[in-house]
Amino acid sequence: MTQKVRSLKVFGCGFPMPVHRIWTIRITRPQRRQLYRIRHRATPLEGVALLFGIYEDANTAVRVVRIDEMENVAQSKATFAIDPEEQFRIISEAENQGLVQVGIYHSHPAPPKPSGWDLEYMAYNPVVWIIDGVSIIARRMKAYQLIEGKLHSVRIQTV
Repeated sequence: MTQKVRSLKVFGCGFPMPVHRIWTIRITRPQRRQLYRIRHRATPLEGVALLFGIYEDANTAVRVVRIDEMENVAQSKATFAIDPEEQFRIISEAENQGLVQVGIYHSHPAPPKPSGWDLEYMAYNPVVWIIDGVSIIARRMKAYQLIEGKLHSVRIQTV
């Protein structure tokens, strides 16, 4: 069976990455709290982290093993950017531990759904995107994956 491969171009790294339709992303309670702390520290800007882990259940689920908080170099309330050199260093370190990038976390000053900017970059980075809505009416996390132009909801399972 041939595996479809795309390049990770979101931040200019160009790493090849397999495209799998992910139905579930698994995080622990301490990891969930870690993501909330990232959001809190970044407020009022968008907080961002790279999520590393392993594929499970015949590649239909991922388990987060490592979370790396990243600086939002865009210094923006409405978007985020990661320093490409720092991203390269973190990805290389995780790969040396036998992990793959399974997701991107970021907070939104609005409900937890992908913005136009998110959708544009999700096309080049088809990992799971966890969006943490921080508006007064919507304080919750949701996860998505964009594959071949179609947006899929991904279940966040706390284990």
